[in-house]
Amino acid sequence: MTVHCLSKDDDLGYHTLEDGCETTWSFSVNFLGYDVVFYCDVQWEGSDWKHFDVYDAGRDYHRCRSACRWMISKEGLLYGYNQEDGIWELFPFTKT
Repeated sequence: MTVHCLSKDDDLGYHTLEDGCETTWSFSVNFLGYDVVFYCDVQWEGSDWKHFDVYDAGRDYHRCRSACRWMISKEGLLYGYNQEDGIWELFPFTKT
């Protein structure tokens, strides 16, 4: 899977991940806290790019206060970990 993650201020580049691998990075929420959005585009060989917001302050401020964790299943489903509730939630991909 190829992953390309960025925000309006930072482009983290393209990374190729093998099955079972992960990528990590860190950032700080600005003083106001509510205009930060990080997103990733992902693509499996031979498929269309899919898009999801990795961190949207309005949605994720409480859901992932210390770390936002995402998992993409072998079936191509996207799950985000909710630290507040202690559960993995299903999220939709959107086409880029």
